[in-house]
Amino acid sequence: HHYSAAWTRAIMAPRLVDPLSQLLDSDCVELHHTTLHAKPPSTGSPFPMHQDLPFYTHSDGRYLDTLVHLDESNETSGCIKFLRGSHRRGPLQHILGPNTAPHLPTDEFRLQDAVSVPAMPGDVVVFSIWTVHGSAVNHSGKWRRIVRMGYRHPENQQVAGQAMGRPGIIVKGVRPRIEGEEISVYGNWQPKPAAAAAA
Repeated sequence: HHYSAAWTRAIMAPRLVDPLSQLLDSDCVELHHTTLHAKPPSTGSPFPMHQDLPFYTHSDGRYLDTLVHLDESNETSGCIKFLRGSHRRGPLQHILGPNTAPHLPTDEFRLQDAVSVPAMPGDVVVFSIWTVHGSAVNHSGKWRRIVRMGYRHPENQQVAGQAMGRPGIIVKGVRPRIEGEEISVYGNWQPKPAAAAAA
């Protein structure tokens, strides 16, 4: 949406945000972020089982991730896999470190125990921030591209992680007033120094 009006329309499409509003039990829905996940042909890395919570920690579970598929995603290309019913376990302790992405213990949370969710271009998969998921290597000769869009209840406060301090975009309804909360449209953005900007 920073580069294309088509994506701006997509993140606000009523056929997407209206069902999300029902799932979040809120008349107001806030877009938190968008990210492109692209697995290159034959070399796309696997991702061990994890929740998305450690990447952008929120105070409760009123947060939904959506995956918009740009390419066909199947077993060969490393489709997303979910551990059935795992969202009901709530936040889990992840393995963290400077040289590793957050993930769950691989002996307890195994990719082979997860349910594969193949998808076609245009398909959207929705899941909770607490859902345990992962994906395997892309063994196909084609790219596997997915755009992740995270949506939340506007009262669900972020406490750590990516995009911390940056307000999201209200895609449905009106942002409620929350006592003690001040919305800065500039978030954590910092202008370039005058010398660098002029260069």
